[in-house]
Amino acid sequence: MAARSTPAGPMPLKGLRAVSRYILLAGGFLIVMAAALIMVEIVMRQVFRHSLGGVDELAGFALAVGTAWSFGSVLLDKAHVRIDTVYAHFGEKGRALIDIASLAGTVLFMGMMVWFATEVLMTSLRFGASSQSSLAIPKSVPQALWVAGLAWFLLVAIVLLACCVTALARGDWKTVGRLAGAPELEEELRAELADTEQRKADDAGVRPL
Repeated sequence: MAARSTPAGPMPLKGLRAVSRYILLAGGFLIVMAAALIMVEIVMRQVFRHSLGGVDELAGFALAVGTAWSFGSVLLDKAHVRIDTVYAHFGEKGRALIDIASLAGTVLFMGMMVWFATEVLMTSLRFGASSQSSLAIPKSVPQALWVAGLAWFLLVAIVLLACCVTALARGDWKTVGRLAGAPELEEELRAELADTEQRKADDAGVRPL
């Protein structure tokens, strides 16, 4: 699959993007492992009439942690769904202001999210809470990984907001749109066409002679 082109951005964003992609891969690996474990569980139940036990719990932990770890990369690569019906009708300056307001709202929301998630983690540590399945996994372990993913996303959002505000202070509206704005229609079409061509090339490469 062809990678979506993303702006290089200031130096802090380059480092965050590189780390975020490794974290994204780790989160994806967790989810794939959870899916594989579910498949094994299904086969065990249907064929051998035996259950591994606690698979649903492990899959839930993997989904929560893997999803949280992906947020930072999704934000930087603009891979999230955006409703831009009204947004597209604003001028360059209007869109830049909306982008900064959206990022500020994201930072505020995630700040609260990290705060309350940390409270949940501290409560689990205080009472030594563990899962109710036969595995009896300490809840603090997956919760700590979950909080770490949310905290990383918060850091990415703060740095991105700071870069956008700095560009706004210079009157550089284009940079704000390039870093945080919704992709243009032409950019989306180019990405889709490149992905289609890559898929065709991959299919041709595995086609038997």
